[in-house]
Amino acid sequence: MSGLLATIVLSVMIDRSQYSVARPFSRASAARRKGLLCVLATLPVFCVSWQLSYAVGQAQTPQDQNLHHLRANRSLIHYLDNINLLIEPSSVCQKKVPVLVLVTSTPSHYRHRDVIRNTWGKHQETYFFLGLTQDDDRIANAYIEAKQHSDLIVHELQDHYQNLTLKVALMLQWALHRCPQAEFVFKTDDDVMLNPRTLETVLEDNKGAALFGYKHENKVPYRDEYTKWYMPRWLYNEDLIPEYLSGPGYIINGKNLKEIFTAALHIPLINIEDIYFTYLVAKRALGLPLTHDRRLSPYKPWIFTCPYKNYASIHSLSPEEMDIVWSKIQSSGESQFCSYFTSGLLLY
Repeated sequence: MSGLLATIVLSVMIDRSQYSVARPFSRASAARRKGLLCVLATLPVFCVSWQLSYAVGQAQTPQDQNLHHLRANRSLIHYLDNINLLIEPSSVCQKKVPVLVLVTSTPSHYRHRDVIRNTWGKHQETYFFLGLTQDDDRIANAYIEAKQHSDLIVHELQDHYQNLTLKVALMLQWALHRCPQAEFVFKTDDDVMLNPRTLETVLEDNKGAALFGYKHENKVPYRDEYTKWYMPRWLYNEDLIPEYLSGPGYIINGKNLKEIFTAALHIPLINIEDIYFTYLVAKRALGLPLTHDRRLSPYKPWIFTCPYKNYASIHSLSPEEMDIVWSKIQSSGESQFCSYFTSGLLLY
């Protein structure tokens, strides 16, 4: 946040130095200056809102209670051999697939899946991966939904966050068996909005990359057991994570998918899937480079009045927000104000 604020302040200082020359302002320059000042004025509000939402998100029960199975066994092969596939489409990938989008979802998120089907999911080969919950009605509803849409893959797996690494492993295994012709495999979540046009550009720009997404570097593992990202030392004993691609949306080149999945079968599991697959497996075990592309954003934008044309993915949207943003993405043209948010100033 401090780096972003410094960037904006520096931009304003540069603007002011330009305006010190004895010449009249152009309308465009004046509009640009007003837009940047508006951003500075509203930053405190966004910061407070973000901090409050973060604090609320931490009010959870200890996560270690969901990790006992990993104390007993951290072999991926063991789990995959004992997880049954309950539902899958009878026919998939019947044509050339530039990008196969695999979405982690949960049985109760029907509204999320429905919005995706009615927006960006129409433009991509998209499938949703679910586990099971304690509600017996959910599996019956899943059968009905699968029959209607032919895009659900349901495994006999307890559906909670600490099993996400297993769910993603099942996704990659399924992709290898059912859609091996996919040029790229995009792992994402059901609260992510894709922009098909920008995604096409991102794929073209990274066509030689093994894995790409929003890269984090030199991050400290979460050791607070009250956060959902809690990673105890008995799973990951190091004090730093050198690099990994953010889980809400990273892309694997189809040429590298098999070697990544095969290598994972021999590397002890941890509960945080993006660190596991992109760092421990792809980077550390296989030596594959992780390519950073900020257009695959793991963040929720602060301003919801702009088309976000430069984003390929946007994270943490509710179904209602996804509807709104989709309409903005589809609209043509953008205001002078919006140009700041699609030109890179806040596309961090």
